[in-house]
Amino acid sequence: MKTITILGATGSIGTSTLDLVERSPEQFRVLALTANADVPRLAAAAIRTRAARAVIADEACLPALRDALAGTGIEAAGGASAVTEAAAMGADVTVAAIVGCAGLRPAMAAVEQGGTLALAQ
Repeated sequence: MKTITILGATGSIGTSTLDLVERSPEQFRVLALTANADVPRLAAAAIRTRAARAVIADEACLPALRDALAGTGIEAAGGASAVTEAAAMGADVTVAAIVGCAGLRPAMAAVEQGGTLALAQ
């Protein structure tokens, strides 16, 4: 079983990756999912995949994410540094599907952990 982190889990690449992960639950354990501000989609994906951590980049959305994940055992975090920390959790595979400069630091954090980094185009 491989561990996976999806940076940008609510975008088109992220949701396609989630689809693959959910079709093969015996092959993947989700460490972290991140999103910019889409709390409902992030929380639903985290619950479906039993992610260890869900991170929302827009810190103003963190209270809503905490509410959505209450009682699930999934850790909620917010802010750019929390996204980078999620990327540094040491997943076997990290899918970097964050657009532009916002994705650079998290991608580099994932590379430093030594796992496989999949970059979305």
